[in-house]
Amino acid sequence: MKEPTFLKAMVQKAQARRVLEIGTFDGTSALAMAEMLPDDGTVITCEINPGLANLARKRFSRSPHGRKIEVLVGPALETLRNLTGPFDLIFIDADTENYVRYYQRALELLPPTGMLLLDNMRGITLGPVDRSRDPAVGAIGQLSQLIADDTRVIASFKAVRDGVLVITMAPDDP
Repeated sequence: MKEPTFLKAMVQKAQARRVLEIGTFDGTSALAMAEMLPDDGTVITCEINPGLANLARKRFSRSPHGRKIEVLVGPALETLRNLTGPFDLIFIDADTENYVRYYQRALELLPPTGMLLLDNMRGITLGPVDRSRDPAVGAIGQLSQLIADDTRVIASFKAVRDGVLVITMAPDDP
Protein backbone atom coordinates (compact mmCIF):
# COMPACT_ATOMS: atom_id res chain seq x y z
CA MET A 1 0.00 0.00 0.00
CA LYS A 2 1.27 3.45 -0.84
CA GLU A 3 1.35 6.13 1.82
CA PRO A 4 -1.28 8.46 0.25
CA THR A 5 -3.73 5.54 0.04
CA PHE A 6 -2.99 4.65 3.67
CA LEU A 7 -3.46 8.27 4.79
CA LYS A 8 -6.79 8.50 2.98
CA ALA A 9 -7.96 5.37 4.79
CA MET A 10 -6.85 6.79 8.14
CA VAL A 11 -8.68 10.08 7.54
CA GLN A 12 -11.84 8.08 6.83
CA LYS A 13 -11.34 5.84 9.84
CA ALA A 14 -10.84 8.85 12.14
CA GLN A 15 -13.86 10.59 10.58
CA ALA A 16 -11.57 13.60 10.50
CA ARG A 17 -12.69 17.15 9.88
CA ARG A 18 -9.55 18.86 11.13
CA VAL A 19 -6.07 17.48 10.33
CA LEU A 20 -2.59 18.63 11.34
CA GLU A 21 0.47 17.58 9.36
CA ILE A 22 4.01 18.20 10.56
CA GLY A 23 6.31 18.08 7.54
CA THR A 24 4.70 19.14 4.26
CA PHE A 25 7.51 18.25 1.82
CA ASP A 26 5.89 18.50 -1.64
CA GLY A 27 2.29 18.44 -0.40
CA THR A 28 1.38 14.94 -1.57
CA SER A 29 0.26 13.76 1.87
CA ALA A 30 -1.64 16.94 2.76
CA LEU A 31 -3.53 16.84 -0.52
CA ALA A 32 -4.37 13.15 -0.14
CA MET A 33 -5.80 13.82 3.32
CA ALA A 34 -7.69 16.92 2.15
CA GLU A 35 -9.36 14.86 -0.59
CA MET A 36 -11.02 12.73 2.09
CA LEU A 37 -12.26 15.61 4.24
CA PRO A 38 -15.78 17.03 4.06
CA ASP A 39 -16.18 20.35 2.24
CA ASP A 40 -15.70 22.29 5.48
CA GLY A 41 -12.69 20.21 6.58
CA THR A 42 -9.20 21.64 6.97
CA VAL A 43 -5.60 20.48 6.87
CA ILE A 44 -2.99 22.63 8.56
CA THR A 45 0.46 21.61 7.39
CA CYS A 46 3.76 22.82 8.86
CA GLU A 47 6.91 23.15 6.75
CA ILE A 48 10.25 24.70 7.72
CA ASN A 49 11.54 25.06 4.14
CA PRO A 50 9.95 28.02 2.28
CA GLY A 51 10.86 26.51 -1.10
CA LEU A 52 9.06 23.27 -0.32
CA ALA A 53 6.11 25.23 1.08
CA ASN A 54 5.83 27.13 -2.21
CA LEU A 55 6.08 23.89 -4.20
CA ALA A 56 3.25 22.43 -2.11
CA ARG A 57 1.12 25.55 -2.52
CA LYS A 58 1.45 25.26 -6.31
CA ARG A 59 0.29 21.64 -6.11
CA PHE A 60 -2.65 22.65 -3.90
CA SER A 61 -3.68 25.44 -6.29
CA ARG A 62 -4.23 22.84 -9.04
CA SER A 63 -6.70 20.81 -6.98
CA PRO A 64 -10.26 21.61 -5.93
CA HIS A 65 -9.30 20.29 -2.48
CA GLY A 66 -6.37 22.67 -2.15
CA ARG A 67 -8.63 25.31 -0.63
CA LYS A 68 -8.91 23.10 2.47
CA ILE A 69 -5.16 23.33 3.14
CA GLU A 70 -3.26 26.01 5.05
CA VAL A 71 0.55 25.96 4.94
CA LEU A 72 2.40 27.37 7.94
CA VAL A 73 6.09 28.07 7.32
CA GLY A 74 8.64 27.94 10.14
CA PRO A 75 10.09 25.55 12.70
CA ALA A 76 7.29 23.17 13.68
CA LEU A 77 8.08 23.34 17.39
CA GLU A 78 7.40 27.09 17.29
CA THR A 79 4.33 26.71 15.09
CA LEU A 80 2.86 24.02 17.34
CA ARG A 81 3.02 26.33 20.36
CA ASN A 82 0.58 28.69 18.64
CA LEU A 83 -1.94 26.10 17.47
CA THR A 84 -5.07 25.17 19.35
CA GLY A 85 -6.78 21.84 19.08
CA PRO A 86 -8.49 19.66 18.80
CA PHE A 87 -7.28 17.97 15.63
CA ASP A 88 -9.02 14.72 14.73
CA LEU A 89 -5.90 13.37 13.05
CA ILE A 90 -2.26 14.40 13.31
CA PHE A 91 0.36 13.10 10.87
CA ILE A 92 4.04 13.57 11.75
CA ASP A 93 6.59 13.11 8.97
CA ALA A 94 9.36 15.56 9.81
CA ASP A 95 12.78 15.74 11.46
CA THR A 96 12.94 12.62 13.62
CA GLU A 97 15.25 14.30 16.12
CA ASN A 98 12.19 16.23 17.38
CA TYR A 99 9.69 13.36 17.30
CA VAL A 100 9.55 13.09 21.10
CA ARG A 101 8.55 16.77 21.39
CA TYR A 102 6.13 16.49 18.48
CA TYR A 103 4.54 13.45 20.12
CA GLN A 104 4.13 15.24 23.44
CA ARG A 105 2.51 18.29 21.84
CA ALA A 106 0.36 16.18 19.53
CA LEU A 107 -1.22 14.39 22.48
CA GLU A 108 -2.21 17.80 23.87
CA LEU A 109 -3.90 18.67 20.57
CA LEU A 110 -5.84 15.40 20.12
CA PRO A 111 -9.34 14.77 21.43
CA PRO A 112 -9.97 11.43 23.19
CA THR A 113 -11.18 9.99 19.88
CA GLY A 114 -8.28 11.39 17.83
CA MET A 115 -5.59 9.55 15.92
CA LEU A 116 -1.85 10.24 15.70
CA LEU A 117 0.26 8.86 12.85
CA LEU A 118 4.05 8.80 13.18
CA ASP A 119 5.97 8.11 9.97
CA ASN A 120 9.51 6.67 9.63
CA MET A 121 9.18 4.53 12.75
CA ARG A 122 11.31 1.65 11.49
CA GLY A 123 14.40 3.81 11.85
CA ILE A 124 15.82 2.44 8.60
CA THR A 125 19.02 4.01 7.33
CA LEU A 126 20.76 3.70 3.99
CA GLY A 127 23.88 2.07 5.37
CA PRO A 128 25.68 0.92 8.48
CA VAL A 129 25.23 3.32 11.37
CA ASP A 130 26.32 3.54 14.97
CA ARG A 131 22.86 3.58 16.52
CA SER A 132 24.17 5.30 19.64
CA ARG A 133 25.57 8.20 17.60
CA ASP A 134 22.93 8.70 14.93
CA PRO A 135 20.46 11.28 16.28
CA ALA A 136 17.59 10.16 14.02
CA VAL A 137 17.85 6.49 14.93
CA GLY A 138 18.39 7.38 18.59
CA ALA A 139 15.30 9.60 18.58
CA ILE A 140 13.13 6.84 17.11
CA GLY A 141 14.37 4.45 19.79
CA GLN A 142 13.69 6.99 22.54
CA LEU A 143 10.21 7.70 21.20
CA SER A 144 9.41 4.00 20.85
CA GLN A 145 10.27 3.46 24.51
CA LEU A 146 8.28 6.52 25.58
CA ILE A 147 5.21 5.25 23.73
CA ALA A 148 5.62 1.72 25.10
CA ASP A 149 5.63 3.17 28.62
CA ASP A 150 2.74 5.59 28.02
CA THR A 151 -0.43 4.05 29.47
CA ARG A 152 -2.57 6.81 27.93
CA VAL A 153 -2.18 5.43 24.41
CA ILE A 154 -2.59 2.34 22.27
CA ALA A 155 -0.06 1.95 19.46
CA SER A 156 -0.15 -0.24 16.37
CA PHE A 157 2.68 -0.53 13.83
CA LYS A 158 1.79 -0.55 10.12
CA ALA A 159 4.36 -1.64 7.53
CA VAL A 160 3.73 1.24 5.14
CA ARG A 161 6.95 2.42 3.48
CA ASP A 162 9.35 3.17 6.37
CA GLY A 163 6.77 2.21 8.99
CA VAL A 164 3.87 4.17 10.45
CA LEU A 165 2.89 3.98 14.09
CA VAL A 166 -0.85 4.52 14.58
CA ILE A 167 -1.67 5.88 18.02
CA THR A 168 -5.07 6.30 19.64
CA MET A 169 -5.96 7.20 23.17
CA ALA A 170 -6.54 4.30 25.54
CA PRO A 171 -10.07 4.09 26.92
CA ASP A 172 -10.54 5.39 30.43
CA ASP A 173 -10.75 2.76 33.14
CA PRO A 174 -14.39 1.86 33.96
